[in-house]
Amino acid sequence: MDLSLRNVWMPSNLFAALFLGLILSGTVVTSAHPSTHHEFGGEGLKIKEIKVPDVVLNGTKPVVLDCDYVLDDPSGLVVKWFFNNHPAPVYQWIFKQKPQVLGVLKGKINLNYRATNEDSTMYRAIEIITPTMDLSGEYKCLVSTFDKEVSKSKKMVVYVPEKTLEVTQDKPKEDRVNITCEAEGVYPEPNMTITALESKHTGFIQVTTRKQNNSSLFDIKGTLSVDDVELSSPTTFVCELSIPDANYSNRRELVYFPGPPTTPSVSDHIAESLPSSGASGTTLSPSILTVVSLFLSILVSRTGL
Repeated sequence: MDLSLRNVWMPSNLFAALFLGLILSGTVVTSAHPSTHHEFGGEGLKIKEIKVPDVVLNGTKPVVLDCDYVLDDPSGLVVKWFFNNHPAPVYQWIFKQKPQVLGVLKGKINLNYRATNEDSTMYRAIEIITPTMDLSGEYKCLVSTFDKEVSKSKKMVVYVPEKTLEVTQDKPKEDRVNITCEAEGVYPEPNMTITALESKHTGFIQVTTRKQNNSSLFDIKGTLSVDDVELSSPTTFVCELSIPDANYSNRRELVYFPGPPTTPSVSDHIAESLPSSGASGTTLSPSILTVVSLFLSILVSRTGL
């Protein structure tokens, strides 16, 4: 009895040992079902490219924001565009229906624009008729079907160049000059620098920026104060206005001659005080009056009058 039991169990124990050894060595592959991995935007739906212009001039010609995607099955297809991470879309197209415009883009989109002639992609893009600075921001395209959802985002800057840009000088002291540069009506927020081309100076550049009342436009002012001793004669000051987000810049130059401010000469004062001839009559100049007076004196002395 003991022998029979031993004969029965020994092969089983041997098989278990061999099986355990194979598992530890990595030779045996279990037949369990592989885990299911859900990838956001897997095969069958993919955004190849989102085409949004980086920089646009305010009030220019229409611009197109395109969401170029591919998909296997258009069942449940919906294309949405979002603006500046707002939870509600500004554009929505449901497959085989007309597109809808909402929010900030309402009344600013060409609803007849078609990106392609394919049924599943024709209304994927939006055409903004007139881009304005309030439409500057981040745009996200979201494409979804019954099974999958994918999205991509890109920023568009709509910039406004300055309305005016001026550089001036004034002398608070005989040996010092203030260079002031001012710009008005800029968007988005600009930067400003003032440099002296021919000289190394230690002047302090003070820049102030403020928003215009009831507007998103910015005004900016920069002032540089420099001692004349630090400057060559002449010195060219360069004022540069830049909008970093728009890769835009503009500049003005001013040529300055160090030294005390010029004062009007005596002859300048005389010229300013002399009356000018008018329509009511003619005024004699001092030189003519002098000649007349001398002639009368000679005449009186000779005639004894």
